[in-house]
Amino acid sequence: MKKVWYFLFIAAVPILGVAQNYFTNSNLAYLPVTPNRIAFNLKTEGSPFLFKRFSNATIYLEHNKVISDIPVNLDFQNNEILVLDEKRKLYAISVPVYRVVFEDPETGQERTILSGLPGIEKQTEKSYYELLFPGNVNLLKAITLYWSDSRAYHEAATTRKYEQVASYYIYNDTRGMIRLPKTIQDIAASLHPAQADKLTKFIQDHQLNLKNEADLIKLIEHYNNGQ
Repeated sequence: MKKVWYFLFIAAVPILGVAQNYFTNSNLAYLPVTPNRIAFNLKTEGSPFLFKRFSNATIYLEHNKVISDIPVNLDFQNNEILVLDEKRKLYAISVPVYRVVFEDPETGQERTILSGLPGIEKQTEKSYYELLFPGNVNLLKAITLYWSDSRAYHEAATTRKYEQVASYYIYNDTRGMIRLPKTIQDIAASLHPAQADKLTKFIQDHQLNLKNEADLIKLIEHYNNGQ
């Protein structure tokens, strides 16, 4: 299986050799874009996108520019934020994006994507994270996309199988970016070494499964409330 390290990383320059266009919708906000690079001639299992369908969003760009109420999705495979124009044509944003606030098309809840944070491991300041819980310590999620291609001898079409794997980080201005480990004791120590025993007790008393995202959010909420 092909392993590709795409932690919600969005390229900040136009595709080489492709002319840059300007996308506009009814809010009259102009946005530099390039044609998308998605291959539609493949059968797929799983998805390389954040959402199953495009979601209305507000996009925050450099120079305090804000574009609202525009159909957007994240393409993890090609490292691009995608937009739909009024004719349903698909484009990729070709300038830096620092925040995207989505309306989740499944739940209707607000979801926020951030960039511009310090680099860590294979990620850079251009990497994108989902903000799961804001506070003195922010809980962030990054996605690694894996895929593999296969074709049965009796089939003409190639099937591409996608798998999205999440990793979790905490961040504040003082301690910077820290990847959360997998064990209860190590997670507690990562949050606050001096309070590791108390945090471990809270995890055990509330029977939190820190492999479960909702339980991880409960822990970070508890920690922030105690600060």
